[in-house]
Amino acid sequence: MEKRLHYRQQVPFQVRVTAMANPEVSASGETLDISESGVGVCLPIQFTTGTLVQLEIADSTLYGFVAHSREWSPISEPEPSPERSLFRTGIEVVEVLIGTSGLSQLLKANLEEWMPNLQMSDVGQS
Repeated sequence: MEKRLHYRQQVPFQVRVTAMANPEVSASGETLDISESGVGVCLPIQFTTGTLVQLEIADSTLYGFVAHSREWSPISEPEPSPERSLFRTGIEVVEVLIGTSGLSQLLKANLEEWMPNLQMSDVGQS
């Protein structure tokens, strides 16, 4: 039985996630999906639920809160490796600054489609 409240659209963007209160806590990974409630990312470290984070995708910056972070194994890797733990992290996005690159415009189109109520600003906007 499906427990999710919102449909998820797979989107593979390279991302860097940084804890706002402690910038030393930062990791690079990949987005997994976007839904009306936020963005799912795969990261090599676990973030604490409730942590305010900054996501950098291309020349765009997103801000949000960690909704959950659980150890996760991609379908291609059925058994988790102790040397390389991965965490599926759900982030509730609250603010977005969209860059000007083509990749940022693709991100913007996905966010507009899957998160229609999200406020976005263009980086170059006055």
